[in-house]
Amino acid sequence: MKTTSPPKVFPSSVLACVRGIESGRWTSEQLVRSSIEKAIAREHELHAWACLGIDEALAQARQIDRQPCKGLLHGIPIGIKDLSDTATLPTAYGSPAYAGNRPVMDAACVALARTAGAVILGKTATVEFGATRPCNTTNPHNIQHTPGGSSSGSAAAVADGQILLATGTQTGGSIIRPAAFCGVVGFKPGFGAISPAGTKGYAWSLDTVGAFATCIADVSLFFDVLRGAHTSQLLPTLSTAPRIGVFLGPFADRAESAAIEVIEYVAASCSRAGASVRDVHSPTAFEQTLEWHRCISRYEMGRSLMPEQQSDNAVKLGSVLHQEIERGQQVDERMYREAKVCRLELSAIFDTLMTQNDVLLTLATPGEAPRGLENTGDATFNLSWSLLGLPCLSLPVAFGSSRLPLSVQLVGTRHDDRALLEAANWIENTALHCK
Repeated sequence: MKTTSPPKVFPSSVLACVRGIESGRWTSEQLVRSSIEKAIAREHELHAWACLGIDEALAQARQIDRQPCKGLLHGIPIGIKDLSDTATLPTAYGSPAYAGNRPVMDAACVALARTAGAVILGKTATVEFGATRPCNTTNPHNIQHTPGGSSSGSAAAVADGQILLATGTQTGGSIIRPAAFCGVVGFKPGFGAISPAGTKGYAWSLDTVGAFATCIADVSLFFDVLRGAHTSQLLPTLSTAPRIGVFLGPFADRAESAAIEVIEYVAASCSRAGASVRDVHSPTAFEQTLEWHRCISRYEMGRSLMPEQQSDNAVKLGSVLHQEIERGQQVDERMYREAKVCRLELSAIFDTLMTQNDVLLTLATPGEAPRGLENTGDATFNLSWSLLGLPCLSLPVAFGSSRLPLSVQLVGTRHDDRALLEAANWIENTALHCK
């Protein structure tokens, strides 16, 4: 007879969880209860959740346990970043201005996850509107350090083992940076690969829905779910090692030596495993990408968040957010258009460059997560790729001198997210395990 007590060992992968439910080894309710217990046990330290839907999640799990296999995430508890609407749970977008807000329907990413059989455990904490005012979430490896942002709660909950999957969003560095700081896999798909419908954004040319997991295989499965696939192919063992371009770029002097050493270690490991590894020189225009990103994101924020600024609840918005909205409204229209034209021109250069490389190996963060919660860390090494709309992935590799994670960032070809995931899987499971 199946019991409702949590299993002694939480399964290490989503596929193992689903197979365990299908075989009757455990139930969805057991997995959900295990996640709830872990979340509650650390919440006073980590503050990873905007809200936990305990009753709702258990009810979902019990219903799933009475049904045949529903989909790719049958019975799996997941977290939803509190920028995506949920019909069964409050959605505050990380802002006091929306406290108690109850959407009438799910965001597209939530609806797709439910259709695949996922159990929504709760809403993970986020920076206000994914833009400013850091939340109280801490880094699971050391609560005195930031987990990064804006997808702070998603990264922390996955890193702490409370859940195996969570959604995130990225406008600048809001998936890659927290994933790197917390030591999990963070995947920002190519721009437009996943529907943003029902997910609060502020820069329509940049906002991207993505995912967090503990391994490449799981994030690949979740990506399939979030783009509406009903089946998922296991990532293959590549018959030919990928072509890897090492791209340090013009901002490398902002990185700590440990971050550079991790890049060198991964490059050497890939070379030993048979990959073609070569240095890629940065196009001159790349030096202006931070400025272009700032111009575009501010301009669009100034218009997207104008309703909040003019509402009766405007007084509840953070002071920094007010300032950023006002700055955005002052961005010159001509400068905005020029930044978008320059982005297109540079994108064409990178599209050509990527015909010679399957993936770029580059910096994810300047180093380990900084101490303190006043800010979410430096996004320098993420903004340019968000600007260009290329798929990106953060892969944890090592621990630094402060015993906090160090990760690398992998950048793929436009409109070929699958190729990036396959190359990342090869690096994770072949190159980094090659003796």
